[in-house]
Amino acid sequence: MQTWLALLTYIAVAGIVVLPQRILSHTVRMQFLGSLVRIAVPSMTGPVFLCDIIMADILTSCARTFADLRLVACQFASLAWRDEASACSDTGMVGAFLVAMPYAFRLRQCVNEYRNAAPGSPEATRHFANAVKYASSFPVICLSAMHRRAEIEASTGVGKSGWTLRPTFGLWVLAVAFNSLYSYYWDVAFDWNLGHSRSGWKLADVVVPPVSASPAPGSVLGAVDETSELAIARELVSPAEALARDAYEPTAKRSFPRWLRPRLRFAWIWLYYAAMAIDFLLRITWTMKLSSYIRIDQMAFGGFWLNILEVYRRWQWTFLRIEKEAAR
Repeated sequence: MQTWLALLTYIAVAGIVVLPQRILSHTVRMQFLGSLVRIAVPSMTGPVFLCDIIMADILTSCARTFADLRLVACQFASLAWRDEASACSDTGMVGAFLVAMPYAFRLRQCVNEYRNAAPGSPEATRHFANAVKYASSFPVICLSAMHRRAEIEASTGVGKSGWTLRPTFGLWVLAVAFNSLYSYYWDVAFDWNLGHSRSGWKLADVVVPPVSASPAPGSVLGAVDETSELAIARELVSPAEALARDAYEPTAKRSFPRWLRPRLRFAWIWLYYAAMAIDFLLRITWTMKLSSYIRIDQMAFGGFWLNILEVYRRWQWTFLRIEKEAAR
């Protein structure tokens, strides 16, 4: 009975999303489906919208869910043949392909933006570096799948002994360390545009060096004006007021909080520092969900709590990602 209730729940949710009638937030549902179509279509010339970028990034947080849905579909299909449930077991390769799909979608967007940018420009460099970030997830996924397959073959006596697992594990550690640290750096330096120093240097300059520009005629070298990156911080307000307003008038000159940025939309300075610390911890924690080395399913509600943490991390990322756009 519980299995059939779960199946009906899946069908009901899918049916509501594609429902053509103008009920239940029809406009929002159609926009959601349209965004998914644009993300999945392999176009290298069309524009990439901010909403599609955010949606594709959200899908990367649901990467493991893609593989889980395949398993769920297989289990439902085998309801009439319960003794063949083992046919739904995955040696790692199919699951790895499904997990990699959201990262491939986001990588395609980066390549699209790179092709549309002026050759050699800072924008082209940024999009290329962003593509490297998503490409770095593929070694993590592939090495996890290889390890899983080697474990199964070793336990059944089909393959060789487990000595091949050691080099795979070492490569996996290197891959996951690079992917996690680079992704965290990108969150802070580019997606949130934080990490500015009061001397004018910022974290993003590590990957995309600033283009030197000659001072305008009549200007004083080193002077701070409202159009420079060391411009006066705009009015600081609460999150609710920030999202309700469209523009701000510059206030009195002052220095901005250390390692944040000149313009902030929220008055709660600690919020930015807390977000950077939490994002680092959850970036490292979420990598366990992509790996077969750490058996999340053997922990008490381990997978559930990791999913909850990733939902929070993605919500926090989206909130500050939009805040950065509003603070421009």
